[in-house]
Amino acid sequence: MNKKLQIGIIGSAGTEEYPKAGQPKQEIFNIAYQLGKSIAKNGAILITGGKGGIMEYAAKGAKDVGGITVGVVKGEKRFTSNQYTDIEVVSGMVGSGGESIMVLMCDGIVGVGGGSGTLQELTIAYYNKIPTVLINTQKGWSKTLAGKYLDTRKKIKFQSAKTPEKAVKILFNLIRP
Repeated sequence: MNKKLQIGIIGSAGTEEYPKAGQPKQEIFNIAYQLGKSIAKNGAILITGGKGGIMEYAAKGAKDVGGITVGVVKGEKRFTSNQYTDIEVVSGMVGSGGESIMVLMCDGIVGVGGGSGTLQELTIAYYNKIPTVLINTQKGWSKTLAGKYLDTRKKIKFQSAKTPEKAVKILFNLIRP
């Protein structure tokens, strides 16, 4: 039996989580939407944190082309994920910890933008050598770390891409050489 690849998209949460002056621009959500579509078109399952922002837009993109979406949510209650999430994984975690579950479910990750939660996820991906491609055109940790190693151990180099299509192509080449 051939299992489907599970690809995570990490990055900026919804505008509700940021102060007005620091809110992500619509462009970052459009990128997430295209990433979700591209991942689904490549036959992979989309994994996100299940909330708003890039997670919701990526899931909508995947659903618009018939993809399967999974959201790993914090807390202990079901039905807290966005409307485009097919499968909701309730982590039981509050505060932090759900990031580990989400990242470790992934065969590869694409990052766009992102704050402190994204940095946590990138650290987990780095430590576990999960292939990661970061969009380098938007503010946040993805841009800051694109094309770099996280530390001197050089476990994996975060790959860099300017477009969603290029990011997905690079990631699938890393996973399926």
